[in-house]
Amino acid sequence: MIPQENNPKLERLLKMTEHPELFTDDELREILADDELRSYYELMVDAEEAFTVPKNKVRKHYRIAAIFLGLLLISTLSFAAYQVYSRYVARDARSENSKVTIDSANDDSLSPITPHSSPQQEALPEPIHKTFENTELEQMLTEMAAYYQVRVRFLNDEPRHLRLYYEWNSNDNLADIVRTLDQFEHVSITLADETISVR
Repeated sequence: MIPQENNPKLERLLKMTEHPELFTDDELREILADDELRSYYELMVDAEEAFTVPKNKVRKHYRIAAIFLGLLLISTLSFAAYQVYSRYVARDARSENSKVTIDSANDDSLSPITPHSSPQQEALPEPIHKTFENTELEQMLTEMAAYYQVRVRFLNDEPRHLRLYYEWNSNDNLADIVRTLDQFEHVSITLADETISVR
């Protein structure tokens, strides 16, 4: 324990630790030969070491944190890439399973949706509720025709690129949907013989 009153020995020890260049080697040995002063000196050295963090330990922690953040970033990017890829593959699979023929006015022949099958033989897929927002009419009707297993025929090219907003519920009757879409300006849509015709 450090004494409360002014101790000339202790003052000399403190001065020695702050300015060792002022003392000769013999004086330093003499001060440290005193058991009480040596215990104070060891206590001060231990306290200084306790409050000093080596630089290499701090750098090691930063290095570990940087490695962890790098791995986290790489795994996040990998997960995002996988999600994009899986959606792309699923979309391609859906489009291959639902072939729709879009004919122009020059081609009078209509191809069936899938070879060797009729719409009556296949069951309808799961119900869809989708909002088409600023979507081209051709894309919208192609998706609907694939679901209802009918054909789409454009009698001229103008309506193909017409952009519409439409909320589609696949539980609705196709004839009702065609009647609703026919009410849009600049387009005439009809349904006959399992074919949606657009003028």
